[in-house]
Amino acid sequence: MSYLPPAASFLLHSSDISAASTIRVLLSRSMNGLIRWSSTALSPMAATGLLAASAAHGVPIDLTESTPSITGATSLHIDGISTLGSSYWADFEWNGENNKFEVVSYGVEGGLEPPEGFALIDPGTYTMGSPVDELRRLPRETQHEVTLTKSFYLAKTEVTQSQWTEIMGTRPGITPPCDDCPVESVNWYGAVNYCNTLSALEDLDPAYEVNGKNVSWTETANGYRLPTEAEWEYACRAGTTTAFYNGEFTAESCSGDPNLDEIGWYCGNGDGNPQVVGTKAPNAWGLHDMSGNVWEWCWDWYAHYSPEPVTDPTGPESGMWRIWRGGDYSSTAQLCRSAFRYSAMPDYDLFVGFRIARTAP
Repeated sequence: MSYLPPAASFLLHSSDISAASTIRVLLSRSMNGLIRWSSTALSPMAATGLLAASAAHGVPIDLTESTPSITGATSLHIDGISTLGSSYWADFEWNGENNKFEVVSYGVEGGLEPPEGFALIDPGTYTMGSPVDELRRLPRETQHEVTLTKSFYLAKTEVTQSQWTEIMGTRPGITPPCDDCPVESVNWYGAVNYCNTLSALEDLDPAYEVNGKNVSWTETANGYRLPTEAEWEYACRAGTTTAFYNGEFTAESCSGDPNLDEIGWYCGNGDGNPQVVGTKAPNAWGLHDMSGNVWEWCWDWYAHYSPEPVTDPTGPESGMWRIWRGGDYSSTAQLCRSAFRYSAMPDYDLFVGFRIARTAP
């Protein structure tokens, strides 16, 4: 299920009416300053009726003359979700298993719509790194202010084994075949090659120029690429400041961390292998597996953070190690925290995969 930014008020209208005795209308519920969509059932009513309804921590929904019928619908479209200085639209489809409508796509009105399988990450400013009182934080997680000025698309899940095989014709990894599990045992150069190969297949401009082991990034290219480390943590946090995007880190071993259990596969529940992507709860921006399952390559060379504010950082121009983020199915909970940083030489390939990004137009 997708998520929307904090909403103020909006109009609801139906574009697809079907036979159903009632309609479930989604109301907004506040979670850590963001909005998660939940549902409430409404009785049938006339097209010209007006109803103001609200839920705990929610906002009114006005059913106006733009609603042709409230007797039932399989899909809904919402316009005019006003928040953060922008007006959003959203499309919903009925999920019979969950007995509620779920967001299937959304975007800024008059703006961009994410490609299938991607979330649109809007620009913003956040605090990168971890506070000094975060359990088991490390000195290399120095907090500093980061401003990202460009929108980008980020895949909702890690690249899977089947996606890699379809594009590259091989199946790397030491774990049992699992088409919908993340590909792993991919080195940084392999991730770059995948991005360029997929870009060429879709007639996009390759993001990388590769000359042996010298790789340069054309930041204006519209092709697929790896996220920068700053983009990765910004997207992982999705507006949160806690150790995980759903709360604090509490367990220092593999005995089980209740918050991480909800959102990620790690040594406490991973059963020694990568797991099917997208099966744990996403963050507020619809991204899955940002904590656990497999480590994810970023663009940057490793370097210590400066405490000074930075804008659109891309890491140092050279180095010895490339950044990984997120932890994996064998990691302790500490390593899956949003701020945890790890790195390896770019030709290292054990237990690491990646997710792809694109710079938005």
